[in-house]
Amino acid sequence: MNDMQEDNWSEDVHGDAALYAVDALEPEERAAFEEHLRDCAACRAEVDSFGEVGAALASAVAQDPPPALRGNILAAIHGTRSGAPAGTPVPSPAATPSAAPPGSSADPGPGADVVSLAERRRPRRQRLAAAAAAAVLLPGAALGGWAIGTQTEQREQQQLAAQEQDRQARLLAAADVATHRLEVDGSAATLVVSEQEDAAMLVAADLPAPEEGREYQLWLMQDGSPVPDAHFGGGQVQVWLEGDVDRAGAVAMTVEPAGGSETPTLPVLAAVEV
Repeated sequence: MNDMQEDNWSEDVHGDAALYAVDALEPEERAAFEEHLRDCAACRAEVDSFGEVGAALASAVAQDPPPALRGNILAAIHGTRSGAPAGTPVPSPAATPSAAPPGSSADPGPGADVVSLAERRRPRRQRLAAAAAAAVLLPGAALGGWAIGTQTEQREQQQLAAQEQDRQARLLAAADVATHRLEVDGSAATLVVSEQEDAAMLVAADLPAPEEGREYQLWLMQDGSPVPDAHFGGGQVQVWLEGDVDRAGAVAMTVEPAGGSETPTLPVLAAVEV
C-alpha cells in the first residue's frame, strides 16, 4: 500500500464511526475498524455519541412509530438500488424474495458479468448520507412518539412527523449532500448540508448546556458578513437552519443571550466552510 493509499484509508476509517454504529460496514471493513477503534479515542467517542442518540430514542418513543416511518428510515440508510424515491416503503424480510435457483430467469448464469465487492459498495457520498441518516432521521423519529390524547391531536402529530421525515429524506437524498463535523466544548456535532435543497440541519447527541440565560446560535456567513440564524439550547439537538444556505460560504456557532442576537456578541465556538 503506497502513502497515498494509506492516507485515503486513514481518512475513510476515521469517517466510518457512524457507519459502524448503525452496522452499515462490510464485514472486512467492520473488522478493520474495530482494530482501529482500540487505539483511537476520537473514534470511540464518536461511536459512543451515536449510541447516546439511540438510548435517547429508546426512552423518548413510548409507542411503535407507523410502518411508513420505518420504511423512510431504512430507505435513507440503505439507499434504493432501483432508483426509487427515498420515501419508498422497504419490504419486510418476510416479503423479500429468496435467492433464485440456478437456471431460473433471475439467475445471472455463468456468462453474466461478476460485480466485485468494491464495485457493489455504495459511493462515499451515499455512505456519508447513511451516517447522516442515523444521526438525523433516527432522532427525528422521536416525533413519532404518539402522546395519549384526542384523535385530532394524534393526527396532527402524525402529520407533523410525516412532514419532518419527508423534509429530512429530501435533504439526505440530495445529490450534493455533505456532512461537516464540529467540535463544541469537547462534544461532537454534525452539520448536514445541501445547496441543491437550500437546506442544512445541525445534529448533536449531547451538547453541553450553555450557562443560564444563554443559548447557542448559528450564523450563515454571506459575503463576509454573519447573518443570524437558529438559536437553541444544549442536550440532544436537531435544528434546521432557516436562512439561504445556498448563498453561505460558511456556518459559525456562538453562545448568545437567550432569544438570540442580531450580531455576534461572543467568540466563535466552531465554524465550517460549506
